[in-house]
Amino acid sequence: MTPRPADGVNEKALARRVKDHVIGRHHEFFAIVQPGFEATAAQELRDLGIPELMATTTGGITFNAKLTDAYRLNLGAGTLSRLLLRLFHFRAASLEEFRFKMAAGPWELHLKDKARLDISVCAGPSGLWHSGRVAQEGLAAIRDRLAAYGRQVFLAQKKAAPSGDEQAILIRFDHERCLVSLDSSGELLYRRGYDKYSSEAPLRETLACSILKSAAVNRYRIVIDPFCGSGTFGLEAGLIFSGRPCNLNRHFVFENWPAFRPNAFSHLREHLAAEFKEKTLPGKKIFCSDIAAQAVRTTARNVAVMGLESWLAVEQNDFFKLPRPTAVDPADILLVLNPPYGTRLGTAEDSLDLYRRIGAKIRRDFAGCGYAIIIPGLELEKVLSLPHDKKILFRNGGIPVSLLVHHSGNG
Repeated sequence: MTPRPADGVNEKALARRVKDHVIGRHHEFFAIVQPGFEATAAQELRDLGIPELMATTTGGITFNAKLTDAYRLNLGAGTLSRLLLRLFHFRAASLEEFRFKMAAGPWELHLKDKARLDISVCAGPSGLWHSGRVAQEGLAAIRDRLAAYGRQVFLAQKKAAPSGDEQAILIRFDHERCLVSLDSSGELLYRRGYDKYSSEAPLRETLACSILKSAAVNRYRIVIDPFCGSGTFGLEAGLIFSGRPCNLNRHFVFENWPAFRPNAFSHLREHLAAEFKEKTLPGKKIFCSDIAAQAVRTTARNVAVMGLESWLAVEQNDFFKLPRPTAVDPADILLVLNPPYGTRLGTAEDSLDLYRRIGAKIRRDFAGCGYAIIIPGLELEKVLSLPHDKKILFRNGGIPVSLLVHHSGNG
């Protein structure tokens, strides 16, 4: 039998429950991050006011925080892909038991009337292996619960480009243990909220930010991206240098939650923007270039859209003809490179020749600078022949690659 509220539909009592049990309490959250960059993301969480992390696993970090902390992280954490609120967990050996325990959850505290739900199921090693049936039973259980409060919810229509207003509910089974989570972000957080153009094989913004932070970008006065493509490295560095929270310009699905308070959130946004601005240092600059005219036009257009003209300069140039900025200590320069590889480059010999030339160029013209370089394979790493202080293995566009980070002598 589906649990029913003892006192019927009492909106004032429900509002008090939301205040006491959702707004006023700490909750367990799970931050989804690019696998390989967990340590970088963990440091960013600490920098944003989450001092104690419960656990770090491949591709994710678990921690306790209040809703306002989750709002701050969605607004300001550039390395996170998505932030989940852990609702509850239970054991279920049958669909009947699963549906009953799902209906026992306090969905009225987390979902508004007419919410559109996107339910995804990861069955894993479980007897409840039919993910489609589990999703159906989960939706039915939520509807059963909310019907007592006069609320309806609907299954969101699958679209190629979701609007970001769909409320994702994630159900994960590990044998008989079921974990239910609520997405707080909406669209994945690499979507910064600007109408950007992309070039061929772009980096996701969250990955670019993770790479920059892994390279300690704030140590440097100058960032140079000589294979800029659509400018993602430069734009992310521009947000950091200008003291602008990376997701200040976008919408989040938590804005549809019963616990959301627009005025308090507006104040939080203003406070966070001022906090970021206070940490900026003057005199920083980013130079983006590419040999392809279309890439330069795309980057210049994106710089204008994001209002970063004061920090970014864009030009068409061949990296191998690019001079190092004069009158700048090499230790104040960070070189970030995502050279072409795979099908974009041609033959294996072409790749070897390119990376051999990149290594020679850096040793000759950028000695003493810091650098962060994406390398697709050990063979190319060998011909690059550059020292590194840190090596991070990850996947980009499904291709296994590594990031080589070398810090300059500036600290």
